[in-house]
Amino acid sequence: MTLPSTLIFIAIGNRSWPVASVEEASRIFMAARDRFGEGASKTPVPLIIDANGAVLAHVSYNGRVWRAGDWRYGDRPIYDPVKAS
Repeated sequence: MTLPSTLIFIAIGNRSWPVASVEEASRIFMAARDRFGEGASKTPVPLIIDANGAVLAHVSYNGRVWRAGDWRYGDRPIYDPVKAS
């Protein structure tokens, strides 16, 4: 599953930054996660949103990008940084 080819943003807490792809969103989050050194319980869930603020996906603590909505058994990430490397 891929996201629409429109302007997307990564939103962490109350800030957001434009990104070119879900891969870039994952990299930005992982860099921030590593820089601040907070654990998963203290890290806000990064959301990938469109220009209208609609949630398209979210980034898990390990950098995987998941489609928006509730997780279901068998779901696979849209992007997995481990498999990409």
